[in-house]
Amino acid sequence: MRCGSSAIPATGIRQSSTMTSIRSGRATSGTAGITYEVLGEQADEPLVLISGLGSQMVYWTDELCQVFLERSFQVIRFDNRDVGLSSKTPGTAASVGEVLQGHGGRAPYTLSDMAADTVSILDDLEMASAHVLGVSLGGGIAQTMALEYPQRTDSLISIMSAPRAGMAVLKNPASSDAVSKSLTMDMSDPRTWIDTQIEGWRAISGPHFDERYMRNILQCSFDRCYHPGGWSFQMAAALASGDRVERLSGLDLPTLVIHGAVDPLIPVAAAELTASAIPGARLEIIEDMGHCLLRPHWKRVADSVAKLAQEARLILSPTPSSPCL
Repeated sequence: MRCGSSAIPATGIRQSSTMTSIRSGRATSGTAGITYEVLGEQADEPLVLISGLGSQMVYWTDELCQVFLERSFQVIRFDNRDVGLSSKTPGTAASVGEVLQGHGGRAPYTLSDMAADTVSILDDLEMASAHVLGVSLGGGIAQTMALEYPQRTDSLISIMSAPRAGMAVLKNPASSDAVSKSLTMDMSDPRTWIDTQIEGWRAISGPHFDERYMRNILQCSFDRCYHPGGWSFQMAAALASGDRVERLSGLDLPTLVIHGAVDPLIPVAAAELTASAIPGARLEIIEDMGHCLLRPHWKRVADSVAKLAQEARLILSPTPSSPCL
């Protein structure tokens, strides 16, 4: 592990690249410290953004967050445990490949712990609840939070995710190549880490892959903290968390499931299973989206999230009925 000078997170206020005020803090979740940032107006509805496997909060770039801010959300982004400036699990991690093959040993935590991490941020901010959006592994965390903390979840947005671990496609050449490049590549050499990751993202991102955009994210991630073991610990958590399909059938929350039609990593069938399990969930398939939320789809996704939030408001604050005359 190698972390930069920012390894000890500071709390305070700064300006984003889009000149938006950013408040930073660190929540406590059991023995873990979770570093987070809040963008936007405190009067706006909070929207928690949860990153995917091995990704830091910088996946949610200032430009991407701005699209949500323009729709009157207060955005909360954070580093999941074992990445970025949040706490790291002690000890040596097995490789992701070993974890996938069942040789990684006992998982040190599960998605339930990562959902509790998310709730700890709301506690630290003294927020009763928030809209919760997760991508990929983050979608699994968001689903788990909705199941275990429904009173803290105003709405659920699950993007490019699945209701159980192990749904990555491995049976056709394109998917096998995507999995090998994005999940089981060798990340042990910090000198080649960014280039290796670029090829992983190229393999899974679909037709709108933007190398310059992703390289900037990866460089920022590397400068904040290089910790490839975090991928393994998080993958182990996902595999140890079981199947959520049956429990999702009891969920009573406004829910949006979004998936890319050309996602080579997690099949559309995973999104269909998630949406069919949750009563009233809306499924949105984006034809030219792969396994990455890129600029051409930001506004469409943000508009759909804003629509869901409006529906949630109507449920939480129904219009009073007219008195009888």
